Amino acid sequence: MKEIQTRFLKNLLILTSIVSALAASIYILLPQFVTPALPWLILFLAVTTYVLYKILLKASKEKFNRFTNYFMAATMSKLLLLLAVIAAYLYFFRDDAIRFTITLFILYLVYTVFEVIWLLRINKPIP
Repeated sequence: MKEIQTRFLKNLLILTSIVSALAASIYILLPQFVTPALPWLILFLAVTTYVLYKILLKASKEKFNRFTNYFMAATMSKLLLLLAVIAAYLYFFRDDAIRFTITLFILYLVYTVFEVIWLLRINKPIP
């Protein structure tokens, strides 16, 4: 289990580096399309992805029903947390609403796909 966590963290850091490099490139080429909160969004989603993966990895060692319940609760909690972040940000920074929301949605998709791919690997041997 420790090896899986270490490999997940390593790959998460690689993904975060790639996303950060792409974000920096877009910022250099098209700064008008980038929200000022982008670095914080990347950090926030990377940390939440890691924390949720650790919780779900621990739950996967128990019954499948328990893992399913944890997965559904974690996904719902993550979505509610993201909605709260969007609402709070939009309350304070209305002029950046569209860029922030689109950026958060894209990052959410990237990190969720990454998380699901790794969750599918839990019971399979890692090459």
